[in-house]
Amino acid sequence: MFEKFKVFVSNSVLRNIMDFTILIALLYYVFLMQPAQKENPALKEYKDGIQNHLTWSIKGECFFVRPNDDVTVYLVRVPDCDRK
Repeated sequence: MFEKFKVFVSNSVLRNIMDFTILIALLYYVFLMQPAQKENPALKEYKDGIQNHLTWSIKGECFFVRPNDDVTVYLVRVPDCDRK
């Protein structure tokens, strides 16, 4: 009887320690390993390819192409230059 209780306590304590460790690792990844989001990214100058310019959608809506880095480009809506 004592052996069963000892096994139960050791298994549940080890399980709780493992769960706690996994939780801490997950929280560490979510809060510390994620890159910080920039509020207002600075414009990037490109030597070739896409530049800072205006472009229009099929609907005639005007957008300013705002590059952030080598792979991310933001389209900023500019209603003043819409084509009608």
